Amino acid sequence: MKYLASEINDGELAAHLGVKLITVSETEVVESIPTRGNVQPFGVLHGGANAFLVEDAASRLALLNAPEGRIAVGTELNISQLAPNMTDAAIARAETIRASSSSLVASVEITDSNGVLTALGRMTCVFIQKPGR
Repeated sequence: MKYLASEINDGELAAHLGVKLITVSETEVVESIPTRGNVQPFGVLHGGANAFLVEDAASRLALLNAPEGRIAVGTELNISQLAPNMTDAAIARAETIRASSSSLVASVEITDSNGVLTALGRMTCVFIQKPGR
């Protein structure tokens, strides 16, 4: 059985960071988090929050594209912090760069509430047999 968007449950970290799903499909995942509560001592969004957004959005995208009976797990995460985010939200948009029967590579752009590109990430996920099978 392939996964449906409604079957992907948020984990504890996603709930803690306040993830809101905007678009979830096999071609694109868009999600956001508030910056409030996720900032460095200097008042800008923490870089780790951006890294989380890359991993979360890319993982959702990969899971929706996983072959039947398989799940997606991350094997590589890369992120470039481009500009500070001092707005009220960070929005991540994940799209597939390349997909095969064994893996998916996604590009994730993160913008602030004003549409300014603040971070750019890439994640590789491999498809493994679902545990318990």
